[in-house]
Amino acid sequence: MSTEPASTLPDLTRRETYKAWTRVTVRYNDLDPLGHVNNAAMAVFLEQARCELITPLLKSYGRQNDMVLASTKLDYLKELHYPGEVEIGTVALKIGTKSFTLANGVFQDGACAGTGTVVLVTFDLEKRSSMEIPARARQLIEGLMQTVQGQRD
Repeated sequence: MSTEPASTLPDLTRRETYKAWTRVTVRYNDLDPLGHVNNAAMAVFLEQARCELITPLLKSYGRQNDMVLASTKLDYLKELHYPGEVEIGTVALKIGTKSFTLANGVFQDGACAGTGTVVLVTFDLEKRSSMEIPARARQLIEGLMQTVQGQRD
C-alpha cells in the first residue's frame, strides 16, 4: 500500500481541464530531421500561450513589468506534424504573492501531444527584482484557477 498522497493535479491530457485557449500555426522551421515538430517547439508553443494571456496585462502597468520563468517541466506524449495548427490550453494551478504556476496542454487534431507546467515570477525589469503580482493580472490568473476536489489551492 502506497503512503504517498493522491495527486492533486488535474488530468492535463483532457481538454476539459483548461480555462483559456491559444492557437498557434506550426511553422516549417519547427520540424526536425525526422519530419515532425521538434522538442524545442513545444516550449515555444507554451511560451506563446502564456505571453498572449498575461504579458499585455503586466505591460499595462508599465514597460518595466514582466514575468520570468523559474521552473519548467514538459512531457511529450505524441508527435506533432506540419502543416497544421496546435491549440494550447492553459489553467492556473497555484498563485502566490509574487509567483504563480500554470499548466498547459498542447493539442493537435483533438489529441493531446504534450503537457507542461511552469512557475512564473512577476518581475520588475528596472529594479531587477521580483514584485507582487499586479491586481488585474492576479484577477486574470485567479480566473484561470483549476478547482481540484472542490477547493482552490
